Amino acid sequence: MIPPLFALFAWIPVSLFFFWRYPLRVAILINFLGGWALLPTAAFVASVVPFPYWILGTCLPSNYFFTKATVTGMSGLLGILLFDRRSFDRFQLSAWDLPMLAWCIVPIFSGVANGQSIGVSLRCGLYQLLAWGVPYLGGRLYFSDTASLQLAAKALVIAGLAYVPICLVEIFIGPQFYAHLYGYQPYRWIGAQRYFGFRPIGFLEDGNQLGIWMATSALIAIYLWKRDLIKVIIGIPIVWISAILLAVTILCQSAGSIFLLIGLLLFLFSSRHLAKTLTALVLLGVVTLIVLRLSNVISLRAIVKQSTAANTGAQVLKKLGRGSFGWRLSQDEKHVGDALEAPILGSGEWDWWKASSSRPWSLWLLTFGMYGIVGLYALEGLQFIPVARILWSPLARSETDGPDLRRALATVILMSALDNLLNGSMILPVLLLIGGLSTTGSSIFDVRMKRHQRTRRLPERHALSNRPQKTAPWVAI
Repeated sequence: MIPPLFALFAWIPVSLFFFWRYPLRVAILINFLGGWALLPTAAFVASVVPFPYWILGTCLPSNYFFTKATVTGMSGLLGILLFDRRSFDRFQLSAWDLPMLAWCIVPIFSGVANGQSIGVSLRCGLYQLLAWGVPYLGGRLYFSDTASLQLAAKALVIAGLAYVPICLVEIFIGPQFYAHLYGYQPYRWIGAQRYFGFRPIGFLEDGNQLGIWMATSALIAIYLWKRDLIKVIIGIPIVWISAILLAVTILCQSAGSIFLLIGLLLFLFSSRHLAKTLTALVLLGVVTLIVLRLSNVISLRAIVKQSTAANTGAQVLKKLGRGSFGWRLSQDEKHVGDALEAPILGSGEWDWWKASSSRPWSLWLLTFGMYGIVGLYALEGLQFIPVARILWSPLARSETDGPDLRRALATVILMSALDNLLNGSMILPVLLLIGGLSTTGSSIFDVRMKRHQRTRRLPERHALSNRPQKTAPWVAI
């Protein structure tokens, strides 16, 4: 068994080797996707309690600072600083970066507003800078042009393929890999029993996150196949990959992931006009849901009890998804009142719900309770603004700029955003896409890259060594 802290710190030199050996974009993808796929979540303190609800994922700061989110952030930042420091010359802050900027500094303002020590506030800010800011920055610097976004899409498909054997084994024997390699995993048996075998986890935070991981890969693979953008990945025809990933996503039996995959595939293959309309409706629906939940004007639990139609729908969902949908909504509803005690900048505490015997389960409410409406604005802006931009921007209508691919990757972001309405864990490497799609425009980026390449002979290689770099076998597009 490998001690989790040892594995986390060992990843830093391993990742830096990839930065030395491969082109920067490839190394960044290996660092964030590979680290997320293989590393332990954190060095958890083991508990005999069957449902340790107080243990959060890695999206928000908690009592665990060294997590796979911060360690991959450290590795990514070190890799860029050591091997391509001049890339920062082309970074220019824009209005589209304001949500991320607000997200990284709101812990400091929230902590100060609530009388916390500056050390505690800075710790929370540093956590979010490493976990969220660094992958976002990596996307801004390296994944804004069409070719690099296509590389990122291929990497996401390969990440899903890499998990196919793990999923198939754990479907039959249960979530075992994490426990045998790293030890305690707090949520591996929560909801693991399914109609057919078990719901796998692999090395991710919970079964829901693995479901989104596989659904993301399946969605991209199916789109690449149907749009004839890529024929083969790592020697396997894309049509076979699409079928495998779709089948395994269904076998993982994470109901929310399956529903999102089906719904977003329909969205993805709709006309641009319909997609814009649907996106507007989704954004309006999310805002309406949050407003209704925070105002407590309508109690969803009361509606289910009083309305025959709502009760029938709840029973159907219970049969399909084992009641987790209603349970998550009820957990959030219990804690809205506590969150509203500090509505502007929140409580500044990750465990603001600690007086209760349970906690909220959605990332949006966890964020609101911790950072208030300022933090919630930053989070939702990060997730939804790039999606809206891709559909409404004139640049997205330029056929020479890969609009199909950008729309597909924006749909991946939308999948994570919708999942966060019910779940508190997010696949943070998606921030590479958010950063890439948040640039001023790929055409501007390409011009800057050409100027940059004229001043540097080897822009993608180790700036401190003349040793030729090996190209990863899956890079060729």
